[in-house]
Amino acid sequence: MRKLHYFIVGGAVLVLGLAYLAWATVSSASVGAAAMAKVTCSCVFIDGRSLEDCRADDPPGFESIQVVVDQSEKTATGSVFALIKSRAKFNEQFGCTLEP
Repeated sequence: MRKLHYFIVGGAVLVLGLAYLAWATVSSASVGAAAMAKVTCSCVFIDGRSLEDCRADDPPGFESIQVVVDQSEKTATGSVFALIKSRAKFNEQFGCTLEP
């Protein structure tokens, strides 16, 4: 009977640990996608550089975040695994801001 309790408690700890790991990963991915969208938007539409030139300045680890620039809409969208996305839009008055 005691072994069953240890098994249940161990399983619960494992499930909680995995849930926390998933939450932390999604949170980090959201921040990374937003950061790349904002930085790339500013680099392309304020500094006037190309996307390739801007991406050359990315810090290590950020190369896995995809960024798409839409010249007609003046937006940059950062995405992680095409699931977590964030978009920044250029505005003449405010510069590049993240969209909700």
